[in-house]
Amino acid sequence: MAGTSEATGLAEPPAGLRLHTGAPEGGLPYRLLVSEEATTARPHRLVVWLHPSGGDGLALVEPLAGELARRGFALLTLSRKDFSGWRGADANRVMQKAVPDAAARVPGVDARRPVLLGFSAGAQMALELWSARPQAFGGLVLLAGAPRFSRGGESTPPAGSAYTRVPLLALVGEGDGDGPALWRRASETWRAAGVPLQARVVSGLGHEWLLKDPVERDVVLGWLAALPPVE
Repeated sequence: MAGTSEATGLAEPPAGLRLHTGAPEGGLPYRLLVSEEATTARPHRLVVWLHPSGGDGLALVEPLAGELARRGFALLTLSRKDFSGWRGADANRVMQKAVPDAAARVPGVDARRPVLLGFSAGAQMALELWSARPQAFGGLVLLAGAPRFSRGGESTPPAGSAYTRVPLLALVGEGDGDGPALWRRASETWRAAGVPLQARVVSGLGHEWLLKDPVERDVVLGWLAALPPVE
């Protein structure tokens, strides 16, 4: 693939975590960080990282793996891809190939209705995936994205009961252009349609990695820990 690049994640997993890698046929190569305490009997839920345009974002997200593990989550990232952006085919290779492969090969990973964690362009792809198959996901964390996707926008909430069962947490910097206004509008219209959306405007930040703010990082981790169990 033209422009394909390697990931720049952690060379070694932090203490208490295992690092698994995989390259399923027809899928994208991945990295999986999961707690040594996760077992088949007590599996950890899967969080799937959707990177921003221009880079893998692993230096940002993989340091969170330990905190995620302490809350019962495993983290899947990508190790080889065209990180300049996202295409629908890329997302399908993640969700239809990489995620099932990780769940099948690594004991202690529950990939039923994974949680999507997207940053910027990754947040937009998370919304596209959710809009197409809401029943497939247990939650979305959207960082520095906008409430717009091919089937709707801030004033046009998705319709259907399946969307009311997927919690969404959106964080946007107060200096991120029209982002705060768009999410305020979505908070009204989407919530009126039954979509369980929580939107937060992060003061002092723009279109950037919002979890460098420890308060916002704790909000996201606490939100994840409070998600309803997979049924």
